[in-house]
Amino acid sequence: MADFRFSARSLYIAALAAVVGASGACIAVVLQKMIGFFTNLFYFHRLSFSFVPPYPNALGLGAVFVPVAGGLLIGLMARYGSDKIRGHGIPEAMEAILNGKSVVSPKVAILKPISAAISIGSGGPFGSEGPIIMSGGSLGSVIGQFLHLTAGERKVLLLSGAAAGMSATFHAPIAAVFFAVELLAFEMRPRSIVPIAVASAIADFIRQYWMGTEPVFPSSAVPAGRMDIVAAALGLGVLGAGLAYILTKAIYGTEDWFEKLPIHWMWWPAMGGIVIALGGLADPRVLGVGYDSIGELVAGRFPMHFLLGFLLIKTAIWVVALGSGTSGGIMAPLLIIGGTVGDALAALVHAPDPGVWAIIGMAAVFSGVTRSPLTTVVFMLELTHDLPVLLPVLLACTVAAGLSALILPRSILTEKIARRGRHIARDYAVDPLDQVKVSQLELVPMLSFHEHETVAGALEKMRHAPDEYRYKGYPLVAGNGRLIGEVRRADLESLAKSGAAGNSPLSRYFAAAVPAVTPDHTFGDVCHIMLSTGQTRQYVVDEDGRSQGLLTRRSILESRRKQWEEENRRERYLHLFRWSSAARPVGKREPSAGGHVRS
Repeated sequence: MADFRFSARSLYIAALAAVVGASGACIAVVLQKMIGFFTNLFYFHRLSFSFVPPYPNALGLGAVFVPVAGGLLIGLMARYGSDKIRGHGIPEAMEAILNGKSVVSPKVAILKPISAAISIGSGGPFGSEGPIIMSGGSLGSVIGQFLHLTAGERKVLLLSGAAAGMSATFHAPIAAVFFAVELLAFEMRPRSIVPIAVASAIADFIRQYWMGTEPVFPSSAVPAGRMDIVAAALGLGVLGAGLAYILTKAIYGTEDWFEKLPIHWMWWPAMGGIVIALGGLADPRVLGVGYDSIGELVAGRFPMHFLLGFLLIKTAIWVVALGSGTSGGIMAPLLIIGGTVGDALAALVHAPDPGVWAIIGMAAVFSGVTRSPLTTVVFMLELTHDLPVLLPVLLACTVAAGLSALILPRSILTEKIARRGRHIARDYAVDPLDQVKVSQLELVPMLSFHEHETVAGALEKMRHAPDEYRYKGYPLVAGNGRLIGEVRRADLESLAKSGAAGNSPLSRYFAAAVPAVTPDHTFGDVCHIMLSTGQTRQYVVDEDGRSQGLLTRRSILESRRKQWEEENRRERYLHLFRWSSAARPVGKREPSAGGHVRS
């Protein structure tokens, strides 16, 4: 009856997660260097690993062909390598966890970072974090595939790699843990949190040697209690939910449009590259990751005369490019879109601190799109190290996530999986089966057979009282009532046909260990035993092993009744005005619409 299922085996997985975390940090650094390499190669025709934006360059109109060439390369890699490299990677990680036993092909672990580096290096308006998360997760899965692990343990290693990639990219180890748990783990248990935290911490520790300890987007503090900032947070939260709706519909609407084209999907990224190229001609700042733009928005130094055009062009090319199935992340673009919206509103109301509005806007849009408010709050705090904006960021994230869940049934992360015919429920709660003990429900009374009864005698009892002996099996007990086996009807009939076994005692054939539970076991334990044995019923014994009764599948349904009633039965316990007994009997319950009960 422990609070958590955490064993020494989990420490072994945590040790493996440490290796995955170190490897994930290396992958993050390598991918950043690869993006720099392809950016320098495509736009500046030089061999260098320095991380530079693709502008300004000396290509002139020749820059139009770079995103198209990059898209063509990605299409070829997806068709002849693995189509799993398409998209931003997080839905693929979710699907591998939920439906693929957390098994990711080693080919994906190699091709995903290369394709992302080509996509971003050729001007794609994406972030590197999504591919890094998928690449780190793929590495964790591949390491797990070389070992004798369960699917749950392999999932933990996949999540450890994903968290390590995010931690090393953004210097956000705590947010990376929240991200893995809130979005990908589909559970909140020490067996997963501990290894993920170990991997994230080690990845960030290694990252500091290569990239320093400074925040990625440092911000100046502002008093959090100002009413105009609080009002801005509420307004941007509403706006963030609206933008989440628009962006999700736009991306999957674009994807549907590409699906209708009479050409192979291999060519779609190249077509998306044409749109990227045209956007780059209009405003070169929209090309690439855009970390410099995020830094300017957070600092409140973004040029206002470029703001509206930058927002529209960046959003348009990101939506089209992502809908075309190319490789790239969503985090950086969401931060840019949210930041520009916040900055624009600050300019509209002549706010003295546009950088704060930009941070709140980033948080609102990110939270609205991903439905992960806790992750977003910690993420923005670690990105900026601006603790005074914590309160408005929390308000904006909460409002955006709540309204987004209300108006949009599925997020940008789960819509793709739903379109493949699979549903993901992201409501996390304690399993009610782990809250109900066997002793809390009435057991099915069972007739039993004594060990000295004969096979023929037992079969005769069953034939003369079919209503009483209606089950397929019955407990076999010793003289003191202790359960020593199970008598099955089918086995009795087979023995009776042999003739010679008719007068033999039941203990000769049926005395064998039988899985049983005690009244102190939970129904979660009962389900685990049923699954492991393949039985649909379970015997209950006391501390001395004496048979007490039987649990069936109907008993499991009954154990969920309390949760069902708490979720569906409406009741009132306090009244401002007491109704007269003639008008309404006290305590009477009446059914309401939808089958609910109210009183």
